[in-house]
Amino acid sequence: MSTLAPGESPVLSFRHMLSDAVCSFLHETGLSPADVGDPLSELIVTISRYREEGEPLFPVAFLGDDLEGMLRVLGGREPVAIGRGPRTRETIQRALKQCAPLGQGRWWSLYVLLVPEGFAYGVFRTEPFPLVETPLERMRRAGDRSLRMVGVLQLAENVIELRAMGGLYRHVFLSGARVESTLPTVAMDELSLGLTADVPEPARGYTRDFYRRVLFEAMQASHGTLVAVLPRRLEGSPLFVDGVLLEEPIDMVARVMRYHETREVEAASAVSSAAQLLRGMMATDGITVLRSDGFILGYNVFIRHPESLIREPARVGGARRRTYEVLCAWVGRELTTAFFRSQDGAIACCRD
Repeated sequence: MSTLAPGESPVLSFRHMLSDAVCSFLHETGLSPADVGDPLSELIVTISRYREEGEPLFPVAFLGDDLEGMLRVLGGREPVAIGRGPRTRETIQRALKQCAPLGQGRWWSLYVLLVPEGFAYGVFRTEPFPLVETPLERMRRAGDRSLRMVGVLQLAENVIELRAMGGLYRHVFLSGARVESTLPTVAMDELSLGLTADVPEPARGYTRDFYRRVLFEAMQASHGTLVAVLPRRLEGSPLFVDGVLLEEPIDMVARVMRYHETREVEAASAVSSAAQLLRGMMATDGITVLRSDGFILGYNVFIRHPESLIREPARVGGARRRTYEVLCAWVGRELTTAFFRSQDGAIACCRD
């Protein structure tokens, strides 16, 4: 029997469902849902598409009750206290407003700490070098559940990874996100595998980690991306009709291994500068071209579309997606891997 008063209509809110799921997750972590359930839900919703002055920001946030333990597990240093407040949504919103602009480019992460009077929040320094694990990567492999801590990271617009210790995690899809879509982390893992398929061990693992981290940062900053991976030893393809192909392809494996073998400052600088160069390439129009032995070949590359594709104006999707479909058709022949990310966050990878 309905308990609604005459004239009332039922109201359904995704926040109620999210709050229930968050409380269940917090029970597993050992944190009290009564203390942090509602604020954590607010953190998830706000980070899912956070913007300042219209520009998207991608802060990584950690919530827990032991700052020293948090820094130890995450590899964090030099915490900077910013503010305090009661355990409310408003405090979370203020913490993000004050801290999110500081936490870009892997240099700083946001922490929210449970204290007797509510929340204390601030930022802590992390290592931005692309051959060093990110705080979330360290958390993913941490097996000890004695530390009560939750990490929150935006994987794509309206897609959040909620992470706790001991391998506990959830992927949260909010309004507008397609649950059936490929997760960004899965697609980028596939691309990283394609980029290093012909690299011998142990260099393969080091180079794959480099590409995975740089690609993730590039995906956050880019307006959309296309990547084509050629088989080893090739420096071009008949598919390409225009673009910038480097006279001397960049050997990322050599740079990565030089750093691992010497730990020299100059070797670290060579890796970091190549990472920045690749981010810039992936932010341009056209296709970024790499190779299955870890080389960077070119960028701003374009292909000739088949006549049959050009004559289909009713096809769903923009030029990037149609180009990606053409690239996929050549995977296994001219290419080993094709990758696509649209401006609205759709992502896909096709690998031989």
